[in-house]
Amino acid sequence: MTGNQREMERKNRKSRKDRKNKIIAWVVIAVIILVLAIMKICEININSVKDHFTDSNGNFTLTQGVVDNNFPYNLDSSQGVVMKNVNGKLCALTPTGFSVINSKNAEEEYAFSHGYLNPLLKNSGIYTLLYDQGAKQMRLDDTSGNVYQHSIDSNILCADVSKNGNVAYSATSDEKKCIVSVINKSVKQKFECAVSYGYVVDVSINDAGNKLAFVAVNSENARLKSKLFVYTVGVDEPKAEIDLPEGNIIDIEYSSDSIYVVGESYIGVVNNGKKYKSVFDSKTVNTVSFTYTPSNYLVLVYNEFNNSTENTIVKIKPNGRFGKSASISGNIKSVSASSSVVSVLTTNEIVSFSLGNMKEKSRVETDDSVKSICRMGSDVFIHRQSLIDEINTADK
Repeated sequence: MTGNQREMERKNRKSRKDRKNKIIAWVVIAVIILVLAIMKICEININSVKDHFTDSNGNFTLTQGVVDNNFPYNLDSSQGVVMKNVNGKLCALTPTGFSVINSKNAEEEYAFSHGYLNPLLKNSGIYTLLYDQGAKQMRLDDTSGNVYQHSIDSNILCADVSKNGNVAYSATSDEKKCIVSVINKSVKQKFECAVSYGYVVDVSINDAGNKLAFVAVNSENARLKSKLFVYTVGVDEPKAEIDLPEGNIIDIEYSSDSIYVVGESYIGVVNNGKKYKSVFDSKTVNTVSFTYTPSNYLVLVYNEFNNSTENTIVKIKPNGRFGKSASISGNIKSVSASSSVVSVLTTNEIVSFSLGNMKEKSRVETDDSVKSICRMGSDVFIHRQSLIDEINTADK
């Protein structure tokens, strides 16, 4: 073969290679245009696609989230996300929407946009109550659809829902400081009382929807005083009025016939709706975080003073007793419990303990992108960026 022939053959090979590369490039461009067109027609948010392939450090990766159960699940927001276990379904509240997600395959089973400015979520049994705190709207849903949407005449302060769908709520009043009402699934009023003592900051209704408790707060000598009121739904006179210890109230919660009282610097229980029993006296603890098990046992994380990173975790029974405790170091970001295990999210790890003996079951490293966790049985779900993902804790 002469030199000219070799040169001509080389040019022909280069020309064929260039044509092949151009064809491949045009095919890729055509596919991208087609995908973008489909996304435009279907109104798919390209940011959610980007998030699906973004790791916890914000780096793009084609392997991120490719798991057998189809997680991660894409959210419409990265901030203000609340995850809840609602009757075995994973539910997610964002500033604009609410979703019911199958925890086994990440399929969305029910979703809606709420349009609330300050949405707060309560749940019991199959029901979720979503209300716009400081406004007039609320809605009751079960895990498959809407039960009702309801608007009242005044602004809602706090609310709760029972397992039978009864809803208790407190709202502002022109005549008194507050009113507290109970309505059923048909939005028929079952109970109402006016509260003149102070503003109602928290309300709880029991599983059966026939017992009600709320805390009202007023100011006396430049100090806040809190009083717990206990009612039987349908009975005008209170069953009990209980002065609570000094300090800010965080939460009250029914557990059978008992009521947990979680303060910023104290913990107590009310048995049989009448007598307050101190678990931790006022100013003896600093409540860091807490959660309830599916059977409504209180799981508390506390330390001795603000900004301490040496914490204690303990399960408290409705009678006020508790057994063994465990120590955990770090800044606590989130706590979530199943019937037998509690998981605690710190800045850089998720630590799980048995609720029976408080022995450590697992420890998994995370990073600061994880904002909160939700434990459901043996599964732990994490919220990071605009995703909900599942993490394997490999409990012992």
